Amino acid sequence: MDRYISKLSPAADYGAGTFLLVVAILSILGNAAVLVTATWRHSVLKASELLTVNLAVTDIGMALSMCPLSVASAFNHIWIGGNHSCLYYGLMGMIFSVASIMTLAAMGLVRYLVTGNPSKSGILHKAYQSIQSNDNLPNSGAVERKVTLMGILISAGFIVSWAPYVFISLWTVFHSDGKGSVAPIVSLLPCLFAKCSTVYNPFVYYVFHKSFRRELRQIWICCCRGAVSKMTFCRGAEPSEEQKREETEE
Repeated sequence: MDRYISKLSPAADYGAGTFLLVVAILSILGNAAVLVTATWRHSVLKASELLTVNLAVTDIGMALSMCPLSVASAFNHIWIGGNHSCLYYGLMGMIFSVASIMTLAAMGLVRYLVTGNPSKSGILHKAYQSIQSNDNLPNSGAVERKVTLMGILISAGFIVSWAPYVFISLWTVFHSDGKGSVAPIVSLLPCLFAKCSTVYNPFVYYVFHKSFRRELRQIWICCCRGAVSKMTFCRGAEPSEEQKREETEE
C-alpha cells in the first residue's frame, strides 16, 4: 500500500491536482466545441475534416477517462484504486495516445498528397471547385499553405508536449538501479506538460480556421438566445454566398 502513497508534498499534490483539473476543463470544453461545430456544419463538412473530428474525440476521451482519476488521487495524496486503476490508467493513456498519433500521421499523409504529390485528378477536382465557387486559383495556394501550417502546429505541439515525458521515462528505465534517479517533483513536471497536449488543438483551429470561428460564434448566439425555434432555424438555414466562399477558402 505504501507504494501508492505520493512522494510529493501535500502542497505539490494540491497544485498538480488543480492544474490537471483546469487542463481537463479546458480540454473538454475546447474539444466539445470542435465536435459541436462539426455536428452543426455536418452538411458542408469535408472528408479531410473528419480527421480533425477524430483528433477531438481522442483528446476529449483522454481527458474524460484519465483526468478524474489523476485529479482525485492528487487531492487525496495517494493513488486511488491500487494496481487495477493503475493498469486502467495506463491502458487508456496508450489507447488514446496511439489513436492521436495515427490520426496525426493520417493528417500528414493527406497534406503530403494534396500539396507535395497532387495527382492529375486532384488538380482537376481543385480547379473545378475553384470555378464553382468563383475562387481565384492563386488564392487556393495560400489556403493550402495555411491548412498545412495548421497541421504542422498541431503535430509539433503534440511532439513538444510529450517529448519531456518520453525523455524522463527512458531515463528512469535505464537508471532503474537507483543511480541518477529523478526527483519526484522533476518527474511530475513532464507528466503535467504532456497532459496539455489535449488542450491546444481547439485554439489552433480557432486562430487558423475562419469557418470554425464563424460557426462557433453562431452557435454561441443561438444558445444565448435560448429559443428552440431559433436554434432550429439557425441549423436549418442555407449558408449565404459569403459563407459558401469562406467554406471553399477553408
